[in-house]
Amino acid sequence: MTTEHPVETPQRHPPPEPAQPAAPVLLVMNHNRDPLSELCAALSRSGYAVQVADSLAQSHRMAGERRPDLVVLNPLVLCAGGVELELLEGLQREDDPVPVILLVDDLQALGEARAMRIPFRDFVLKPAQTAECLHRVELALLTRSRVRGLQVRARQLESQVSMDFKTGLSSELYMKRILGLEWKRAQRHQNPLSLLLVDVDNFKGVNDSTEYAFGDEVLRRVADALKANVRETDYAGRFGGDEFCLLLPQTSPAEAVHTALRIRQRIAGMVVSSGSYQRQVTVSIGVDCYDGRSASTIEHLRRNANRALQEAKRRGKNQVWLYSGSESAPQQA
Repeated sequence: MTTEHPVETPQRHPPPEPAQPAAPVLLVMNHNRDPLSELCAALSRSGYAVQVADSLAQSHRMAGERRPDLVVLNPLVLCAGGVELELLEGLQREDDPVPVILLVDDLQALGEARAMRIPFRDFVLKPAQTAECLHRVELALLTRSRVRGLQVRARQLESQVSMDFKTGLSSELYMKRILGLEWKRAQRHQNPLSLLLVDVDNFKGVNDSTEYAFGDEVLRRVADALKANVRETDYAGRFGGDEFCLLLPQTSPAEAVHTALRIRQRIAGMVVSSGSYQRQVTVSIGVDCYDGRSASTIEHLRRNANRALQEAKRRGKNQVWLYSGSESAPQQA
């Protein structure tokens, strides 16, 4: 007698549903305690996560627990420099603003509010009409989404502009910006700041006697040596052609010269090979330092580092020279 066993059919599970985006969080700061229950209910029915605070203390607590996507403010006392505006300003981020819809009593209050520096705001006259508020909330959130998208795109473009595509170092434009920022920081905190200008010796001869692709390989190898010999807090960039720049915050002249000598030695022991070409590469380095205290300018720092670089070239190349003020006058092109 044969016993038949039922064949189990494998169960098919439906594919998981895609996660739904979180509902935008709306913080209604009803500090004036007007009857806004109808408005809040309409916002909830429209799919928003509505939080209601009827005091400044509650608003602070709720905003600290969860940063809202939009604020509806019914102020108790609206004045420049007041605690309510201070709370709103604390929510703002440069790349991610929080829009504010302000409920105002009359046209005079509207005029006064427009003169205040309320970030990313819109206005509704009281008594607030529910349909109008819903429309303004929708527009404000749409504008915020567009602003955030533009910020992301701007960061992407900035990263492209800030990097030299041949070497992976910072671009000249970005280095000039960083140089200005670090100079101000050094002045404010009275910290030393060192600048190294690095130039590949006889690079024109390399390009004239080989292919440009080999010249690009030389630049990449020099850039790799620079990156390997600086700290995470330092900046390395390409200043066009065969010249590079190193910015060393909080670095004394002795430390800067030590770094320059280490870089010169490492590159001098390097042979670049690619295809049928092979070259030994050397660099000349000019150094100047700001002590954080003397009366000087960023232009002086760059000019003196360039004079030191020219002196290193004049003395036979493959040299490091610290600016001393006794250098020969730079040659005119």
